[in-house]
Amino acid sequence: MKISVIGVGAQGSAIAFLLAKAPEVSEVVCADINLDRARQVVERLKSDKVYAERVDAGKIDELVRVTKGSDTVINATHPKFNLNVMNAALKIGACYVDLASNVPCKYWVPKELALDEEFKNAELTAVVNQGGPFTTQVAIRYVADRLDSVDEIRMRLGGTWEMKEFIPTWRPRWCPEIALTEWLQPTVYENGTWKDVPPLSGVEEYPFPEPVGKVRVCYVDYEPVQTLPRFIKGVKYVDMKQQPDIMAGALIKMGLASDKPIDVKGVKVAPRDVVLALTPPAVETREHVPKPETERFFCSLAEIKGEKDGEKVTCTVYKITSSRESYEKWGTIGATVALPAVLTAIMLAKGEIKTKGVIPPEGLEPEPFLAKLAEKGWIFQERITKEIRP
Repeated sequence: MKISVIGVGAQGSAIAFLLAKAPEVSEVVCADINLDRARQVVERLKSDKVYAERVDAGKIDELVRVTKGSDTVINATHPKFNLNVMNAALKIGACYVDLASNVPCKYWVPKELALDEEFKNAELTAVVNQGGPFTTQVAIRYVADRLDSVDEIRMRLGGTWEMKEFIPTWRPRWCPEIALTEWLQPTVYENGTWKDVPPLSGVEEYPFPEPVGKVRVCYVDYEPVQTLPRFIKGVKYVDMKQQPDIMAGALIKMGLASDKPIDVKGVKVAPRDVVLALTPPAVETREHVPKPETERFFCSLAEIKGEKDGEKVTCTVYKITSSRESYEKWGTIGATVALPAVLTAIMLAKGEIKTKGVIPPEGLEPEPFLAKLAEKGWIFQERITKEIRP
């Protein structure tokens, strides 16, 4: 089994780490535009089945060259290259997995889904947006399949942590450009249409299960808001709120997330370009390894409201993740994003996912995938409430 990883930054290197440990996988390609970075990842993994390649994800012919012979291609580079990597996978006859779509999601998610017929005709599967918290969509599908109807889906993501530094550097753990711009154009789905909502709006204090507790959240541009209405029949309302990145929010409010050039002492410059040029790259280093005293917890949660046997019910599904536990269990802090992508890639290579075409996580048959997650200790909880009507 050969699997290629395109982009080996913080998330791609975690994916390569997990693939190197998987006995089913015989060959892993670590491809990045920065060959030195790819070689450093390979050297760190110390595995004969892993090797480095240089690739420019903006060039399909280069992607075809480095991925040829792969059973599955995992795309962990900037989401703006998703369509290129998808088309390269089609050319070599490989299945495909990516971690997220580009933003604004309302423009980019439909473009990926539009390749559905091409993947079906090639008898291949592309699973898009299969990183970390997106696995909650599989649990949403599991619940939806057991309800007679689904009216509303409300997703929430929050965590608890303290800054290590008194005045920290803004250094997101994934693509800095997406981490900055995902707050700019959030949408909600309501009664058959998608509606824009203001950036950093919809603030509420949400009561997550302990040990996370109450966390302030707001709207964020999130791929499932685009995909769930397309794959969960009859749903009337979908939204997503997440604990905001306060530093990113401050940059946005100052206008530093804008891509429109401004005049600075006679020179035209886009504020966003300056911020991104000064932001450290997202790579995993020893300083990121969580210490017991800096234990962090994250909760990905969804409320699904609908009807079952004539009763109105609310099903809440959630997964709480411990940063320390994740590192001790999988040996990388990136496992919370990487593991779902790796499991999906291996299942695709084995032919265990029968659905063809382009699908988000909720397009998977939920039971087999949730069982694979459970084998790795990734278990969702479910809470069900009903209205009392005497």
